[in-house]
Amino acid sequence: MKIYVARHGETAYNAEEKVCGITDIPLTEKGMEQAENLAEQVAKYPKISLMVVSPLLRAQQTAGAVLRRCPMERRTDSRLREQDYGYFEGRGRMEPDFRAARREFAKPFPQGESLFQMAQRIYNFLDGLITEMPAEEILLVAHGSVARVIRSYFIPLSNEEYMEFYQKNCALEMYEVNNLK
Repeated sequence: MKIYVARHGETAYNAEEKVCGITDIPLTEKGMEQAENLAEQVAKYPKISLMVVSPLLRAQQTAGAVLRRCPMERRTDSRLREQDYGYFEGRGRMEPDFRAARREFAKPFPQGESLFQMAQRIYNFLDGLITEMPAEEILLVAHGSVARVIRSYFIPLSNEEYMEFYQKNCALEMYEVNNLK
């Protein structure tokens, strides 16, 4: 089984270095171009038969571009939505308070969710997906923090490695289930 993970294309919040969790905003023009480029990459993997997508608009738009080029079954799953950053939604990503709060894995963001809460829903999603479809090639279209949690599912990471991993907009990562820890 192979699981491919793509992050959505650029949004205005990405371009402005703002925190964007569950805030539902569209792709920029650049983000749409990135999604078209992602579709070209995905076309190189014709065995991908299923795409599972976050319900947030930026992921849905990215998935739409891929589907125009690469027809496959599409499902939406709310467990792939981005982390809820609560109070920090729309604020600067480099603000010291946000950067400090990101390192508190078990403590929820004010009016939001913790990293552990998000990881639990994503790990549960992956466990179910692997049990349900063990021989498939599947594309997940989601978000930056979701991609980081997915990486931690497949590859043991230190806290520093976890925090340093960054998947660019419309970058594509691949994980093989037989390489599980």
